[in-house]
Amino acid sequence: MAETPSTTYPSPLRLAVIALTCSLSGFLSGLDQTILASAIPKITNDFHTLNGIAWWTSSYLRLFFGRCNTLFPVKYVYITANAFFALGSIICAAAPNSIALIAGRAVAGIGVAGIMSGNVLIIAASAPLERRASLTGMMFAFLGAASVVGPFVGGALTDRASWRWCFGINVPISGVIILSTAFFVHTPRDPGLKQMKLLEKLKEFDIPGTTLLTASFFCLIFALQLGGSTTWKNGRVIALFVLFGVLFVSFLAWQMISKRGIEPAMGNYNVWLTSIYAGCISGGMFIPITYMPVWFQAVRGASAFRSGIMITPLIVSFVVMSIISGVSTELIGYYNPAMIIGAILSAIGSGLLTTLKPQTSHASWIGFQALYGLGAGAGVPPPMLVIQTVLKEQDVPMGVAIVSLSQMLWSSIVVAIAQPIFETKLRSNVIYVLPGFDLEKLSNIGARDLAKFYPPDQLAKIITAYSDAVLKVLFITSALSCLAFPCALSVRWKSMKKEKISQACHDSPCTTNSKDE
Repeated sequence: MAETPSTTYPSPLRLAVIALTCSLSGFLSGLDQTILASAIPKITNDFHTLNGIAWWTSSYLRLFFGRCNTLFPVKYVYITANAFFALGSIICAAAPNSIALIAGRAVAGIGVAGIMSGNVLIIAASAPLERRASLTGMMFAFLGAASVVGPFVGGALTDRASWRWCFGINVPISGVIILSTAFFVHTPRDPGLKQMKLLEKLKEFDIPGTTLLTASFFCLIFALQLGGSTTWKNGRVIALFVLFGVLFVSFLAWQMISKRGIEPAMGNYNVWLTSIYAGCISGGMFIPITYMPVWFQAVRGASAFRSGIMITPLIVSFVVMSIISGVSTELIGYYNPAMIIGAILSAIGSGLLTTLKPQTSHASWIGFQALYGLGAGAGVPPPMLVIQTVLKEQDVPMGVAIVSLSQMLWSSIVVAIAQPIFETKLRSNVIYVLPGFDLEKLSNIGARDLAKFYPPDQLAKIITAYSDAVLKVLFITSALSCLAFPCALSVRWKSMKKEKISQACHDSPCTTNSKDE
């Protein structure tokens, strides 16, 4: 967001309130992404189903708020996003079944998409260039802290109150954020936008293109989920795959007809490689975060709170390595080493996780998680730096959008694929070790407190079946990490120091604004 001579910034006290508001909002968004990890097994018990795990996470799609912030005042878009997040949280907290929970997660996901971009834009509009780095750093520190405490909070609320409070806790905090934004935040508005009529803004928003792309991704994920839980020959599954193809081709055709192509960013091979790399690393991480608590609770008999403690090695190592990755990349001036190291450590760590057994020692599962977390932490930050380095300044916002879309899409698809693999493998394992076992009972009981539902002669076999099913899912993470490695090797080596990309990013906070267009 470019500065102008007439820019008036808030007083130090008002700026402190704004920074705290954005940091709190970022913390809440980060908390909501990890707080559910420890609560999932308890939800499976309450709803008597294992079928919803993928949708409770993959329905958390981040839709496109970028155009909203270019056409409407950032302040009001931000308030609206927080309101969506609060509304989605209310729906989740009161959900009577898995379908309602999925709907609530979708609504909350719309809000988070606007919150994450709005935080950056509000900080950029509220502080001079030389102050933005420290304020933005504080905001992401809160986000990182949320990743660490999320599973603890989720486990504590699930064990001592109800998993519904994992969502209910968001509502009062969102209210505080909305009120603070309304009273303290003032963002400049492009005079040209004031003269634009609503229909003109809607035309610029590209509603047809956004609708076609979103609908195509929904059909793809729904087809993967439905096919895994029923059969791939199901007529609805085939129809959804066909509909995905039709809608996606229609989106591409619309882009050409409306002349809204995403060239030249998509014409740069580094963008493609970086998008694949980012999708592999980010998508792969969703698997252990989602399914390791299932393994700890089903196989090791841990409570929801303790399973949150038991995945701490992964999350803490991820947060620490993310900081180290950023600092070392800035010192070296090249993003490639962090990408390569991230892919290698992720592949080794996830590969070791697939070797876990019910009797594996504490030191082993702690070390394996930490090693994988180090790899993911090293690999997550660099993709955005690549985009800022290899593209011209005017193409950076589109490049960032492409990478962000890849991360969201891969994460959703990976989790949707993981669920049917887990269910199918679990059922086949149980049939093998306990011929004639009632599989309907297996699905209805859930993944927690297995000792309460199975006699001793069946329990050991059921635990082994669960362990093997979870670990088979972790092979997805290992495969994705291996795929990320050649992408990291192939990305162009280009010095960030020569291009002074970090300064350019401060001048324009990696997002589209009306003046740039």
